[in-house]
Amino acid sequence: MKYGFFSDVHSNLEALKACVIDFRAEKIDKLYFLGDAVGYGPCPDECVKLIDDIAEVKLMGNHDYAALGLMETEYFNQYAAESMGWTKSSISEKTIELMSDFELTHKLDDILLVHSSPREPESWHYILDMEDAEENFSFFAEKICLVGHTHRPYIVYKDQISEAVLSKQTEEIARDDVRFLINIGSVGQPRDGDPRSCYLIYDSETGMLKLKRVQYDVKSTQEYMAKVGLPDYLIERLAAGR
Repeated sequence: MKYGFFSDVHSNLEALKACVIDFRAEKIDKLYFLGDAVGYGPCPDECVKLIDDIAEVKLMGNHDYAALGLMETEYFNQYAAESMGWTKSSISEKTIELMSDFELTHKLDDILLVHSSPREPESWHYILDMEDAEENFSFFAEKICLVGHTHRPYIVYKDQISEAVLSKQTEEIARDDVRFLINIGSVGQPRDGDPRSCYLIYDSETGMLKLKRVQYDVKSTQEYMAKVGLPDYLIERLAAGR
């Protein structure tokens, strides 16, 4: 079975459509969404509908939570808060209905799916460094934990004795002697210096875990963001992947 895991679409329809084409090219059997369908970008309704159509499971992200009015945006930065204001005023009742069914966490065999971190998922903690990663291994028992939230992909693994190790590769085999904490990156808002979309492929037969990058039409998304009046800073950062 070939699984695809994607996250942090953030209303970027061009990026999502490019990934859907890649999902088909990679012959993905089942897709799982790890949260943040909306926020930042110009196409919340379209993205939520497409995610609902293609994903077996949909998780809640902090931006989705905010769009539903379940949390305030006080801790959001200025641009995130401004874009969330636009999002809340723009989304349809159908989009609200679909997002309301998103889950906070999900377990798939020996894989835990969560948007932010396995430590208090509803508190939206960030895993930003190896110290954070090491700590979070204590909060899940599964072989693999997949997260999004920071928009920066990485593969970290840990055995029963040693400290967690950051892989230098974008591919790893799910070996029996280690557990994995993997950030699957972002479809619509990459922030690791690479503007291409990112998602994770897991082949259960070979055990291969692979972070996959996908090119999309950044300029088209930027033009639409400008058309609806989203902040210049959010428009410009897409091209830099920051």
